[in-house]
Amino acid sequence: MSIRSSGRDNPDLDQIICYFMRTILRREEGGVVDLPLENTVAKEPYRSFLDKCMDIFLQANPPELARLLLDAEYDALLSQGPLTAEQTLNLRAIKELCWHIYYDEDPCTYLDRTGNLWGRQANQYAWRTYYPNLPEEVRKTLHVDEDALAMIPREMLRLDDY
Repeated sequence: MSIRSSGRDNPDLDQIICYFMRTILRREEGGVVDLPLENTVAKEPYRSFLDKCMDIFLQANPPELARLLLDAEYDALLSQGPLTAEQTLNLRAIKELCWHIYYDEDPCTYLDRTGNLWGRQANQYAWRTYYPNLPEEVRKTLHVDEDALAMIPREMLRLDDY
């Protein structure tokens, strides 16, 4: 049973997932020079937490220190008061994705494994922008259906949207 089938699909999480897809694409293209990307996550506390996590990301700390710093920021936010399961999930996604896109040898696989969390917006972005821009060998590793990708009408693709 996926979290989506548990009724936890939410547009805030889709914004977070899309932000990290864009970050991976930008990092693949030019390294960390153009990072962080403009923060398009609208709601608090996600917006400010994402900014803090990306600051930690850009400090290029050793993985153990980065994990401690991300955990400290996450725990501090949780201690400020009660959060819903959805809010906690969204914050945890930010923390984990931020760590994995920097320290994993293959951040695309980690992101792809969160696919059961993706709602309509994230799936559309993945098929119109993210997957088409990934190198062929990465798409093979992720088992992207190349036939399905080829069937997307050219006018629906948004190849520069990152």
